[in-house]
Amino acid sequence: MVITPMVDRGEAQAQARDNLTRNLRNALDDTEELIRLTAEEAGERITVARNRAKESLARARGELDRMQAQAAERAKQAAHDVDDYVRENPWKMMALAGVLSAVIGVLISRR
Repeated sequence: MVITPMVDRGEAQAQARDNLTRNLRNALDDTEELIRLTAEEAGERITVARNRAKESLARARGELDRMQAQAAERAKQAAHDVDDYVRENPWKMMALAGVLSAVIGVLISRR
């Protein structure tokens, strides 16, 4: 079966998004660990820096969670839209499936 460039691009974007999310989570986890490890350190400058880091972490985690929720909602909406379209246009979908089957059959028979 031939994979179209659109499918490749979509998969690549999903993989890049997953990698970015994973890397951001790892960076946030590492920063939290650094804050925990320096909890015993004293001094006004380190306390100010630690508090700023905690605030930044909270904002970053909130933003990351919001982005993941939005992505999940968009995916759910897209699936719902496709389902609605298929239910409203069953003959078009059957015709499309027939055409695709014929094309795949021709491609396989040529080998």
